[in-house]
Amino acid sequence: MSSRSTGFGFFDRLKTGWTLTKDSIGVIRTYPKLLVFPLLAGISSVFFLVLFFLPLVLADVIGGGVEFVVLFALYFVTTFFSTYFSAALVYAANEAFHDREPGIRESMLAINDRLGPIVVWSVIAATVSIVFRILENSDNPIASILRSLFALGWSIMTFFIVPVLVFEDVSATSMFTRSGSTFKDTWGETLGAGFGITAIVVGIGLVLVLTAVALSAPVLAIFPGPGIVLAAVLIALALVFTYLISQTVWGIAKTALYVYAKEGIRPEQFENFDFETLGGRTEQKATPGTRSEIRPDRSD
Repeated sequence: MSSRSTGFGFFDRLKTGWTLTKDSIGVIRTYPKLLVFPLLAGISSVFFLVLFFLPLVLADVIGGGVEFVVLFALYFVTTFFSTYFSAALVYAANEAFHDREPGIRESMLAINDRLGPIVVWSVIAATVSIVFRILENSDNPIASILRSLFALGWSIMTFFIVPVLVFEDVSATSMFTRSGSTFKDTWGETLGAGFGITAIVVGIGLVLVLTAVALSAPVLAIFPGPGIVLAAVLIALALVFTYLISQTVWGIAKTALYVYAKEGIRPEQFENFDFETLGGRTEQKATPGTRSEIRPDRSD
């Protein structure tokens, strides 16, 4: 392991995140349709939250464990659709890396072949979310500590779960070991990217919100009612756009890190990023079940 991968300070992580974010945004500029996938994921989550609102209220009144059954159903459907659209984004990003037009319909057709693993993942993720909720509601301080440790381990183990589901033929257990091993292969850049991308996206969001406030301020000063409405709409749009940028950048960056960790291929869109600083990476052959094997027939 090189010394460069062991000394990630604040500015190193910010630089790592900035480079990944800049290159990922470059991919978005070339293929803005990639923003559609997180938009669909967000819409589906909002839809099911609204759909389950009344059942959740009734289940909470009934009690007796019914609330956990309804919560499980909510967690399952939201995880399933979120993962489905995130997987389509990963597939589309990999198409872009290979200079192929990442079609929305084609990407979803490709992911239809991975519905089985996505269902299994959604069941497991929903179960873990219920466990988190139980530990969260516990007054036992030990339960709180266990939840924090479990949450950290779960985040690490599942960081690359979506690329693994897209590109590899995995079982219920191997999907976690493959995701975890990929995190280990990229731990230096993954940690640095996580910090840097989050900081930069938050900064983008703040700029957009402040711009929305500045644009609505003159109207607010003259017409308070319409000004409040305008400010609310502009701020909401700023937050939605920030969400879309954040999710798309994360999807593209994870795909780039995954492709390099597993196949040693540097996407040409990331020529500014030094993948050689990947801590713990070992030389590996391309994994069976990769993009080329699940690519849909475009003759239709």
